Amino acid sequence: MNDQEKQQIVDFINQKYEHEVPRAIKFVVRRQAKKMAKLELDSLPESFRNCTIEELILMLKDSLEKKTLKL
Repeated sequence: MNDQEKQQIVDFINQKYEHEVPRAIKFVVRRQAKKMAKLELDSLPESFRNCTIEELILMLKDSLEKKTLKL
Protein backbone atom coordinates (compact mmCIF):
# COMPACT_ATOMS: atom_id res chain seq x y z
CA MET A 1 0.00 0.00 0.00
CA ASN A 2 1.45 3.33 -0.98
CA ASP A 3 1.46 6.55 1.07
CA GLN A 4 -1.43 8.08 -0.85
CA GLU A 5 -3.66 5.05 -0.15
CA LYS A 6 -2.73 5.13 3.53
CA GLN A 7 -3.53 8.85 3.72
CA GLN A 8 -6.88 8.24 2.02
CA ILE A 9 -7.80 5.76 4.76
CA VAL A 10 -6.67 8.11 7.53
CA ASP A 11 -8.65 10.99 5.98
CA PHE A 12 -11.77 8.81 5.75
CA ILE A 13 -11.51 7.80 9.41
CA ASN A 14 -10.85 11.40 10.48
CA GLN A 15 -13.88 12.64 8.56
CA LYS A 16 -16.21 9.98 10.02
CA TYR A 17 -14.81 10.55 13.50
CA GLU A 18 -15.15 14.34 13.32
CA HIS A 19 -18.71 14.42 11.96
CA GLU A 20 -20.34 11.34 13.43
CA VAL A 21 -18.84 10.70 16.88
CA PRO A 22 -20.25 12.61 19.87
CA ARG A 23 -17.79 14.61 21.96
CA ALA A 24 -18.14 12.39 25.06
CA ILE A 25 -17.34 9.30 23.01
CA LYS A 26 -14.30 11.00 21.48
CA PHE A 27 -12.80 11.29 24.97
CA VAL A 28 -13.09 7.53 25.53
CA VAL A 29 -11.83 6.74 22.03
CA ARG A 30 -8.72 8.88 22.53
CA ARG A 31 -7.87 6.99 25.72
CA GLN A 32 -8.31 3.64 24.01
CA ALA A 33 -6.37 4.74 20.92
CA LYS A 34 -3.30 5.24 23.11
CA LYS A 35 -3.54 1.58 24.08
CA MET A 36 -3.66 0.61 20.40
CA ALA A 37 -0.32 2.33 19.87
CA LYS A 38 1.18 -0.15 22.33
CA LEU A 39 -0.52 -3.18 20.77
CA GLU A 40 1.83 -5.98 19.78
CA LEU A 41 0.53 -7.54 16.57
CA ASP A 42 2.16 -10.83 17.48
CA SER A 43 -0.11 -11.03 20.51
CA LEU A 44 -3.20 -11.28 18.28
CA PRO A 45 -4.48 -14.72 17.30
CA GLU A 46 -3.38 -15.79 13.84
CA SER A 47 -7.02 -15.95 12.70
CA PHE A 48 -7.42 -12.26 13.57
CA ARG A 49 -4.22 -11.25 11.77
CA ASN A 50 -5.21 -13.19 8.65
CA CYS A 51 -8.80 -12.01 8.23
CA THR A 52 -9.63 -9.22 5.81
CA ILE A 53 -11.31 -6.01 6.93
CA GLU A 54 -14.46 -7.14 5.12
CA GLU A 55 -14.47 -10.44 7.05
CA LEU A 56 -13.88 -8.59 10.31
CA ILE A 57 -16.73 -6.13 9.72
CA LEU A 58 -19.15 -8.92 8.76
CA MET A 59 -18.13 -10.95 11.79
CA LEU A 60 -18.61 -7.97 14.11
CA LYS A 61 -22.03 -7.16 12.63
CA ASP A 62 -23.11 -10.78 12.99
CA SER A 63 -21.80 -11.01 16.55
CA LEU A 64 -23.55 -7.80 17.54
CA GLU A 65 -26.81 -8.98 15.98
CA LYS A 66 -26.59 -12.32 17.82
CA LYS A 67 -25.50 -10.52 21.00
CA THR A 68 -22.45 -12.74 21.33
CA LEU A 69 -20.02 -9.80 21.32
CA LYS A 70 -19.86 -8.25 24.76
CA LEU A 71 -19.20 -4.54 24.26
